[in-house]
This record gives sequence, C-alpha cells and structure tokens, in this order.
Amino acid sequence: MTSQATVHGLLERNARKYLTEEAFVTPTSRLSYSQVNAFANQIAHYLKNSGVGSGERILILSRNNEQFLFSFFGVLKIGAIVAPINTRLTKEELVQVLMNIGAVGILYEASFSTMIHELNHAISTIWMHCIQNILQFQHHLPTSNLDLPIRAEDPCEILFTSGTTGTPKAVLFSHDRLRNLAAAICVEFHITRSDKLLTLMPLTHSAPLNCFFLSGIYAGSSHVIADFSPQLFLQSIQSEHSTITFAAPIGYILAAKELNVQSYDLSSVRVFAYGGGSLASTAYIQIKSAFQSDRFYQVYGLTEAGPNGSFLSPDEHLAKAGSIGKHPTLNMELRVVRDDGTDVSSGERGEIILAGDTLMLGYYHALHGISEVTDHGWLKTGDIAYRDEEGYVFIVDRKKDIIISGGVNIYPREIEEVLSSHPAVTEACVVDVPNDEWGETVKAVVVLNKSVTEQELRTHVASLLADYKCPRIYQFVPELPRNANGKVLKNDLKK
Repeated sequence: MTSQATVHGLLERNARKYLTEEAFVTPTSRLSYSQVNAFANQIAHYLKNSGVGSGERILILSRNNEQFLFSFFGVLKIGAIVAPINTRLTKEELVQVLMNIGAVGILYEASFSTMIHELNHAISTIWMHCIQNILQFQHHLPTSNLDLPIRAEDPCEILFTSGTTGTPKAVLFSHDRLRNLAAAICVEFHITRSDKLLTLMPLTHSAPLNCFFLSGIYAGSSHVIADFSPQLFLQSIQSEHSTITFAAPIGYILAAKELNVQSYDLSSVRVFAYGGGSLASTAYIQIKSAFQSDRFYQVYGLTEAGPNGSFLSPDEHLAKAGSIGKHPTLNMELRVVRDDGTDVSSGERGEIILAGDTLMLGYYHALHGISEVTDHGWLKTGDIAYRDEEGYVFIVDRKKDIIISGGVNIYPREIEEVLSSHPAVTEACVVDVPNDEWGETVKAVVVLNKSVTEQELRTHVASLLADYKCPRIYQFVPELPRNANGKVLKNDLKK
C-alpha cells in the first residue's frame, strides 16, 4: 500500500474510502475518486513502461479538466516531478521552461496539439504524449496502484512564479511540504468531507492548486473544476452548491459586474477566498453587495511559501481594509523586519519574512540544481509592510516596485488605493517611467466604470496625497494587462 505520506497517497486513500461517490465535476465529466485514481494509475503505468524514472521532470499542458487530474497524479505515482505549465505561454517560452528544468517530456491535452507540433520542430530531444491518446489506445493498461517506494521528503512538484517581470522561476516542493500546507488550510478554513470546492482559477498557479485543490483532496471533499468566466463562476455555485471558492480579486470584480448577478443563488458559499492582491474598500463593498455575502477571506502568501502566510477574516475586512491579517496561518511564522533582521516597531516599514514547514525546497534549474534561498530558515518575500498598533500587517508595496523620484521613495500601492477610492475608478495601477530630471516619475494607468476627467482625478488624488506622490502621467485603458494568474503585467504599462 502506498505510503500515506505522499500527495497521491491522499487520492488512493479517498478512492478506497469513498468508492463510487461523486467527487469531481469537470466541463465534460462527473467522476468519483476511484475513477480518477484508476485513470491516473493508467497514466503512471504508461510512463513507467516508457522508462520515465524517479525524479525526472514532466510538464503538464492542460486546462482545468479531468486530463489535468489524471496526468498530475499519474506523474506523482512513479516518483517523478510534475510541472504544470501556463497554457498561455508561447512556443518560445515553453522551450525556455523545458530547458531551464531539464524536462524529459510533456503530457498534453489534445486541444494543444497544434502548439505541440510546432514545439516538436523547435526541440526534438524530449517526448510529447497526448493524455487522451494514452487512455484511448492504451486501455489495456492496469488500473491498480503501483505502490512504488516514494518518501515524504522526495521532490514532487515544480510550480513557476508568475513571471510578470522576467523569466518565471521554477519553485520545487516535496510531498511533505504540500501535505503540511493542505492540512493547515483544512484547519484554518474548517474544510471537511461535506465541502464542495469550486476551482476556476488555473491549476498551474500555486494558490488554486496547492492551497485549495489539494486541501480538498486532503479532506476528501468534492470538486468542481473548469476554466474561469464570470458567468460560469456564478452558474457553477448555483448549480453545484459550492461551499468554498478561490479567485484573484479581478475574478470577483468581473463576476460582480454581471448584469443579473443578484439573480444567482450564491448562499451555499461559506468561503470566498482571494489572493494575489487586496480588494480596495470600494471594490469590496460592491462585490459584497452583488454577491449578497460577507464571507470573504484574503489569503496572503507567495508561491515560494506554498503559498502560505496569513489571512484576513470576514469580520476584519472593513475595520482593517487592506491588511493581510494579524496572525500567520497554523504552521507558519511571519515577521516584519529591518534590513539588519530586527523586528520593526509599530508603524515602521520593513520587509515581511516567513518561516514554516510549507516553504519550497528551493529554486530548481537543470544546470545548477536546487538553489537554497532562505536565511536561517526565513524566506524574504520582497513585500514592504508595517504593523499597526493592534499588530495587523499592511503591505505598502513590493520592494522592487518602489519608485525613487528625486531620491524619495514612493509606494505605488498607496497611490493605487487612493485612485481606486474614486467612484468612477474600477482599477488603477501605478508604475515608474524614466525622467531626465527626477530619475523616475509616477504614471497612473486607470480603468474607469463611468466618465470622469483627468483633472477631476488629479484633484481627488491631490486632496489625499502629498504632491510628490501624485501621478504626473495618466493613461486610461479598458482593462489592465494580466498574466494567466490574474496578476497585472506592470512592465507592459511602462511602455
């Protein structure tokens, strides 16, 4: 019997316990844990028979559907390292990722056959197998568990950082780190067998996959899995009676804009979790009204931490709007420190650092192996923050996003929050642009929901911020450019 200390061991346990009970709803299928386990076993037997060995890296190119499930667990079952990849990457970007981690092959969903054909011409040294073809033409493959000797501390998963400013980094996790995270999320959000998790954000991203999907697997919950659209989000909750969902803030913002949003019954949801950024007070109030719910949790973390860190509960959202919470999650420690590593005083700005048993093993690169990036067990997040007098943590900005104009530090997030407080503004992003006199100057890129003049916005900002913080350049756009994980591509806005 496969050790319960592995991630795929959770699937195998659930397959034994719940047998034919429905556990997964995808765009085309309704499956039990035992059915998913059987298909994953066929993928695993195929890979093993093909000579894929323990520790080898395999990319998965699939949308949120049953093909992802079969291949994700199938790779884990042979002791290989699974690397789900953003389906929106170009051929050139895929080649770079393949080379960086030294992948031996790709398991791909049939809808990406054209991309794979092009990729095969660019790099012919790896194998590329269609998931559907394996199952269709190799139906004689065993459906039994392989029961290979795989340890809890063995590496099992690579996820890629969002890559909003450069080449994505390969973040490596082991079985025990992922199980530790899943257990912690189950405790913090009281996830049980009776929950139904809705996952419409890409499973190539750390929070949907590691935090919520795997925590549901840990608890034996059921799942609804598909690709996001505002209407499908609302329809799925109503038809499947989802109890927990996770999205980037923009996902909830878009769903709240649906004309008939209040006609949907969303009352089954007890946790609307979101991460990757905070919700401005005005946006939170609009979404709360549209969804007719106040069950919102902001989760904070970064891919390198699982992601794991802290969260802001529903009853704290208005009083502590913009905060990531006061206490770290169950198995984490969180500090805000000065450059010398000492803790900041109340109101003083410093960098958030994290420690705990869900941190990555390190960054992986085929040429350099695993790069250790913690300092005595503490991970530097790059997030600049402060604690208020009650101990709540407020992120000021990313360290790398700070604008230095005339030698003075300017924090874009502060300006974005002021812009977003205007009723005509849906979203705002503030970036730096080169300036011959000041070095850098402030540019605001704004998405509107109704007509407003640039001068009106300038007046609004000037009434709330010091002059040196006020944007010198304004640009109005229909929407902000984002990557597949919902994060704003700030470099695109600096052009």
